[in-house]
Parts: sequence; structure tokens; C-alpha cells
Amino acid sequence: MNGDGIMKKYDTIVVGAGFAGLICAGYLAKGGQKTLLLEKSTVIGGRAAAHPVDGFNPVMHLPLVMTTMNDGGGYGWANAAKEFGANVKLHYSREPRVYIKGSENPELVIPRCLTAEAAVDWMIEFLKAARPEMVHDDLKSILIPVIDEIFRKPFKEMCEEWDEISVKDWVQERTVDPSVQYIFTALMSGFCWTCNADVTWEMGSAAKGFVMLRIWMGSQGVMACAVPDLQHGICEPIADAIKKNYGCEIKTNAEVSQVLIENGKIIGVAAGDEVIHADNVVLATTNLDLFKFFEEVPPTLADTLQQAMKPNMGSTFMMYFLNDSCKLDGAFTLCYDPKSGSVIQGGCAQNVEQPWCAPEGKQFIWAYSVRAEEEFKRLGLEGIAAEVEENLELLYPGFHNALESKTPPKGGCYPSHYRFTSLPKVHIKSPDVEGLYFAGEYAWPMYGLITDGTASTGALAAKMILGLDEMAGL
Repeated sequence: MNGDGIMKKYDTIVVGAGFAGLICAGYLAKGGQKTLLLEKSTVIGGRAAAHPVDGFNPVMHLPLVMTTMNDGGGYGWANAAKEFGANVKLHYSREPRVYIKGSENPELVIPRCLTAEAAVDWMIEFLKAARPEMVHDDLKSILIPVIDEIFRKPFKEMCEEWDEISVKDWVQERTVDPSVQYIFTALMSGFCWTCNADVTWEMGSAAKGFVMLRIWMGSQGVMACAVPDLQHGICEPIADAIKKNYGCEIKTNAEVSQVLIENGKIIGVAAGDEVIHADNVVLATTNLDLFKFFEEVPPTLADTLQQAMKPNMGSTFMMYFLNDSCKLDGAFTLCYDPKSGSVIQGGCAQNVEQPWCAPEGKQFIWAYSVRAEEEFKRLGLEGIAAEVEENLELLYPGFHNALESKTPPKGGCYPSHYRFTSLPKVHIKSPDVEGLYFAGEYAWPMYGLITDGTASTGALAAKMILGLDEMAGL
């Protein structure tokens, strides 16, 4: 009720103010809907929110991916921010690199290539460094049409048609050459963020890996860091823009306890002691939150989320705080085991790309290691951390002498996320409840990955609610 005792009702309530929720709410408000965005935290940004530590401002997040192919046709966050008039500032990142342990030529920069042939030349260089015995004379002629197909496939079609195809099935439809298999197994283990080569080959999403391939190697996107961080440099400017320009209402400290449904139709949400009415609700939260919103979980959602989620992967995250006595390279780095083709470590020296994130004279590195369940349990958090520190000395000579403090290794073993074809996906529009929609990293379809992919699900939910074929002209 408002002050006059009249019930206040919204066209759509969006729950969760991360990338998906912000983009969804922005497009809905721009489309003329009376829109309310609710966030349980005290700040905007969801998991992109900043968490300062001892004078540092670390963001345990991959340097931001911004897809620019098809003029933002993937509904990435950057295209939306531009359309909303958000005051976003970016610092473009240098090219990522790979480090191949034990190789005679261990460090390779991942180049931006204008042609499939140039990309293939680099892939063969990668193979020479990792497994020189596998290079053969016919390799280039086999690879060029394969890479050309990936580069030329319309972006939306690629994300929809190849998302549920494994790397193995996609590659073997085109060639069974073992050298090509190794290249794709190894590169996709890093580009899909699945890390384990065998699991990636069998279950990694071809589309997710190819999105990254096109961004990093196909000159169809950029990696960038927000100034000063994701929360203050991107999420808050988007929130400010959609409030100012389109009248979107945003409330923080507003935790939704229940989605309200009557006769198979959305009527609103309960948040604290308040009941807020709406025709539509978009849940732009993590999939772990979904069950708690319903007195009775819609059957399709329950069936989807209760499906077996395999394989389990162990993820370990660490931060290292250093003085400036050793020189750090800020490029995002994937460290490879050449024998298996698995990525055994990733991360970057964040203060190099974002010097404003560390006190003067200080540096810090964030690192992660993702392992198959058996290996994760065998090594344990401390064993993986020891290996990471050993690798950091290779990547940054003088690391140990410069190290002043570090966080304890954190992580656990859990079902891996949306980048696996094996995981159940929640369709954006609920087939069970009229007016119920989902957005976030568990939603399908998704155009892109990481922040771009998450944002795309919010845009697609808005498009469905508004009844639009395209966002153009909104």
C-alpha cells in the first residue's frame, strides 16, 4: 500500500542486482514497464561486488569479457550499458598468455588474429611447444576449415546450436586426427574454464569454448577491467542510469523470501514483512537460491534442478600479497600440463592491469586451480596451494622473496557450472507458471559466457516479457 492506502503493483519484479538482473531490469524499464529491482545485499552487483582487504581491492573474477561481435548481437552487458547511457569506464587488458610447464618454449601470448590461417599458425606453435612429436605436415590443411567455420558461424546460432554439443562430438564430426584432438582438448580446457582436459573433451560445451576462442583469437571481442572495479565501475553506473533515465526502482537490503503464485500465475513476491504485487517475476539469482523461493517448487524447475549434476570438480582460490621487489606481468595466464593438456592453474597479477587496486609499493596476484574430483581429494587444498606457489615462481621469478602475506586456500568440491553440457539448464521462461522467468548463469539460452553470458540471459528475459523479436528500436 502507498500512503493513500492504494495497493502498489509493478509490471515486473526482478530479484537480484547482478549483471543479469541489472540488464533485465534496465531493458524492461526502457520498454515502458513499471519495474522493481530487489537486491538482498547492501550494495549493487551481486557476486561482482567488491570486498576490500587490508588496503587492497581484489576482485576474484576473470578480467571482464566484453563481446563485440555482431555489434553486440549477443546481448552482452557492454551493449546494454551503452544503450542505457551508463557512465562506464574500462581499461583494456593485454593479451592473455599460456605457460606450458617443462617446455623449451614455455610462454606463448595468445594473439589476436584476423584470419583463420593466422589462428591455425598459432595453434600449431602451441602444439610444437606442448607436444612437438604430434606436429605433422597435414595439420594446417585440416585445421583451417575447422577454425574458419568457428569464426564465421553467426554468434547467436553458435550459442544455441552448439551449446549442448561436447567438444569431442563437435570435433569428431569434422576430423578424427589425434593432433587436432589434443589442440582442442587442451585449448578448450582453458577457454571453457573446465580445466581438466579429459572432462572437457567428453563434456565441455563446444559453444562456450568457441566464444572464448573468437574473443581471444578471432578479434571478435576484448577483455577489459572496470575502473575501479566491477561493482563501482559497471554495476553501479548501470543502476544509476536505469533509475535516472527510465525510472526503474531499485531497493537494496530487500531479501525475497517467497515468490507468490495463485492458480498457476505470478501475483508478486514476499520480501521481509511486505507483499509486493506484480504480473511478472524474474529470478536473477544463483541456482542455489531457487528452491527457497517457492512454497511448492514448479514441477519443471524441480525436475531440472534435481537431475544428477556430474562431474564434480574441485576449485581452489588464493590471493598473494607482495612488495614490488619482483616484476609481475599482468596478463591473464593459463598454466598447462603438456602431457595431459589440462590447465593446472590460472590467474593474474591484478594490480598491474588495475594499479588503483593496491596500495603504493604493493602488488597482488589472484590464482585458481580447478581439478577433477579424484585429484582434488588426493592433493587437498594445501597440496594444490603448494603446487600453485611453485608455479608462481616460474611465472614471476622472485615471487617467494617478494611474498609478504597470503590468504589460506579456499574452495571445495561441487558440481561444475553451466559450461558443461551435462548440467541441467533452466529455460528462461517457465513452462509451469505464467509470468515466471529466470536469468543467470544456469539459464538457457545464453549468448556468450561469464559476465556477458549472464547479462544476455537478463536481456533475453526482458525481450520475452516485452514481446519483442529484437531489442533494436526499444
